[in-house]
Amino acid sequence: MPHTQLLTRTDKALPARQLANALVQVAVARGADEQKLLRGTGIFSEDLLTSRAISAEQFMKLVGNAQKQYSGDDLAFQFGHYLVSAFVNDALPYFTHTAHFAECVRAIPVFQTRICPFLSAHRYDYNDEVFLVLQDAMGCAKQFVFMAEAFCAALMVLARHCTGKRLPFSFDFPYRRPRHIQEYEEGLGFRLRFEQPFFTVRINRQALLTPCLQANQAFKQFALRRYLEQRQFRRTLLDTVRFRLRYQAVATLPAMAKQLGLSPATLKRKLAEHDTTFSLLHDDVRRQQAIFYLQVQKLNNEQSALKMAFSDITNFRRAVKRWTGSTPSQLREV
Repeated sequence: MPHTQLLTRTDKALPARQLANALVQVAVARGADEQKLLRGTGIFSEDLLTSRAISAEQFMKLVGNAQKQYSGDDLAFQFGHYLVSAFVNDALPYFTHTAHFAECVRAIPVFQTRICPFLSAHRYDYNDEVFLVLQDAMGCAKQFVFMAEAFCAALMVLARHCTGKRLPFSFDFPYRRPRHIQEYEEGLGFRLRFEQPFFTVRINRQALLTPCLQANQAFKQFALRRYLEQRQFRRTLLDTVRFRLRYQAVATLPAMAKQLGLSPATLKRKLAEHDTTFSLLHDDVRRQQAIFYLQVQKLNNEQSALKMAFSDITNFRRAVKRWTGSTPSQLREV
């Protein structure tokens, strides 16, 4: 894959009219001043009404400004709700015309760099549940919680728009239960768990098969074809590295750089621009896998080690302890 197809946080490829304008409208409705919101972002009022592209870095500065000015604790949820309608003439037609909501969920990665470039969702299937583990796709750092909460709210709204129903999503948060819990309940419902290992969306597989109200194969294919003709970036840099690490357990930075058509120094520099390193991404992927296999699926050491390409159980135990701070047995007991 040529590296020109990998979206980074400095690429000006995000639609200001949809993303930035949606956030500004939500904040201004709660008393924020538009000029103060845009200050220091490099985004101007006229950009909110045009097709001018902005970078993820610019948008994250806008989020920081909005969080300081917004009077309330529901900014992320309100933004997520507004975001779906912002793409009414863009990506939304595809989702509207799918056969059922499972198709929508499968399509989210295809549209990710346009509608939710700041995070991605790695899918695990276990028993009758689908787990979508949310990951930082842009080096969001302090803004990741905001982006993840907005994604969850948008997913709820998208499901209702497509199916006419409030689908039974459950949400896991990797932090303590907040004092303003009513904002979470209003934005996401009551299936909430806090102090969990990951930011995760869970739903029963059968519920995902809820049919969409305006299913139309021809319209869906037309919307997809039009979008793919215009798509500039297929995936973010961080997601591409994570994706390859899942299937190349012993990959090195030089080998990864070669696969991406980059020099090792360039890949290292680009990752640093996203406030991460190759080693941190590798450990993040392996930690996620270890916790899911041991804590969620309750697999034994041999089964988990096999899935994670370990041939030596002792090395597997040591690695799990380093990644998670717990032994495999301790994880299974949670």
